[in-house]
Amino acid sequence: MSLLSNPSDRKTDHKIRLILGCGYVGERIAKRWLEAGDRVLALSRSPERAAALAAIGIEPIVRNWLDPLMSEPMQQDTWLQSPPDTVLVSVSHAAPSHARGLSNLACCLKDAVRKTRWIYLSTTGVFADPAPESSLWVDESSPTLPARPGSVNALEAERWLEDSDLEHVILRPAGIYGPGRIPNVQAIRESQSMPVDPESYLNLIHVEDLSQIIATVSDRPIAHRLYCVSDGKSIVRREYYAFIAHLLNLPEPKYSDTLTPQYQRRRNQGNKRVSNRRLLNDHPIAFRYPDYRSGLSSMLEEFS
Repeated sequence: MSLLSNPSDRKTDHKIRLILGCGYVGERIAKRWLEAGDRVLALSRSPERAAALAAIGIEPIVRNWLDPLMSEPMQQDTWLQSPPDTVLVSVSHAAPSHARGLSNLACCLKDAVRKTRWIYLSTTGVFADPAPESSLWVDESSPTLPARPGSVNALEAERWLEDSDLEHVILRPAGIYGPGRIPNVQAIRESQSMPVDPESYLNLIHVEDLSQIIATVSDRPIAHRLYCVSDGKSIVRREYYAFIAHLLNLPEPKYSDTLTPQYQRRRNQGNKRVSNRRLLNDHPIAFRYPDYRSGLSSMLEEFS
């Protein structure tokens, strides 16, 4: 296995981590790093959110990474005296240009940027839809052709990093689920018809497993700069939603026979299966929730 960086070049003591987007995923990895004794900082535009982060031991920095002034350090930026070992970008893809934000932050870090490993959470939405006659499996070598604005934004950020000389790893997570995030549960509870194709594939990764993967790639030698992230157990949506109904002790879910034009387009898009082979070949990942059944069953209290 050819390595792109030498593990002896990395520090072995406690590290400084900077998170952009300390939300559903970011807060979990922050807590993991804090438990390991690392210093964790988080960029936030909101003073209220900054106060909430401080309450759990995260050092907030009230700045907007998309502000042009972000590219120039300010007098109050005392955090730059000890630049981060890791920058994790876990920002919603619906937010404006990630590429511009990455550029601003890289300029802010100046020379220290060369000592930082950047982890960018992209999305499997950047993939082109598989041709009808081809396999539905996609991996890091599969063509990209994002259709939705958020996925276009993510691919632009990927390309910015690839064109830079920064040490980085790009992760493309499948659908992230976990406590408080189980899509369509309410529709199943209320026996509403869901506007999804029940015969198409769903690709998932539990938020706790994603957190573990981020922690792993942030410190291990870089074997590749791009990874697809899923549990590798693509599931037909009909089976997935039927299992949720089973946990809820409800009848089989319903699906719309007549879809709006928007959903008709989406019905023909995104039917793919995401391979995690490269990730598992390069890193010692043991999934806590290796498939959707174990992941959903661990959240039984949410179904009561």
